[in-house]
Amino acid sequence: MFISIDFQSDVAIYLQIVRQVKFAIAAGTLKPGQLLPSARVLSGRITVNPNTVARAFTELQNDGVIESLRGRGMVVCEHA
Repeated sequence: MFISIDFQSDVAIYLQIVRQVKFAIAAGTLKPGQLLPSARVLSGRITVNPNTVARAFTELQNDGVIESLRGRGMVVCEHA
């Protein structure tokens, strides 16, 4: 995955995740329709609490960057 967390940063961890996902989409690393790892899987990879990743995903959903597809998970929106 493309996310790396700076635990010494003053920026909240969930905001670091949000910013890095948005940057990955802008850079073309994440494409529209691409499935993101689940909050549990991603939290295990970057060693943070799953609730932190879920909060980041909620923020990204509210911004219209990702959407939840029933039975599949979170995907990058077509217009992101």
